[in-house]
Amino acid sequence: MGDKRQRKLRNYLLDRRFQLKYTSMIVLVTVTVAGGLGYVAYGFSQGQTEALTAHIAAQPDLDAETAQDLERFAREEDRKVRNAILIGVLLLTLALGVVGILVTHRVVGPAYRMRRLFERIGEGKLEITTGIRKGDELQELFRSFADMVESLRDQRSEEIAQLEDTLAKMEAAGVQSDHITQLRAVLERIRKTVD
Repeated sequence: MGDKRQRKLRNYLLDRRFQLKYTSMIVLVTVTVAGGLGYVAYGFSQGQTEALTAHIAAQPDLDAETAQDLERFAREEDRKVRNAILIGVLLLTLALGVVGILVTHRVVGPAYRMRRLFERIGEGKLEITTGIRKGDELQELFRSFADMVESLRDQRSEEIAQLEDTLAKMEAAGVQSDHITQLRAVLERIRKTVD
């Protein structure tokens, strides 16, 4: 079974400011272009209606009722064109809004996880406790980050081994000092960062 938390909108808006800003920019540009094209198409439709009206007026043998029916039909078609354009722009806006949130989530999600990992590493815990989803962006960056953490863990493990070896040699040589006790305490704190 999937994680139900992933189905809530707030889980898709991890960084509201970033995601809404870029989604809004994409929607605004697309709606502006679609609205402009719709305006031109509606103007063309109205022009056709006006041409039909002029053509009807030039037909003296056409009865008045038929002329009114043709004009009413043309105006109804204009309304249909206008409504189709408005509905199309509205649907486009909604679709782009949803897609924008989903696409930006693919970038923000990994960034959010990496930020949490940075915090853990800042606390001295050199481990990767989570990955990023298969379809998310920033895969290469995350891999490089994970490699860096693994390299730091390896270096830290080598340093721990060197410190343990040096302390063991000092103790074997009979060195008795509070400094050795202090170094052992520091060594234990360092060991916790890689355990």
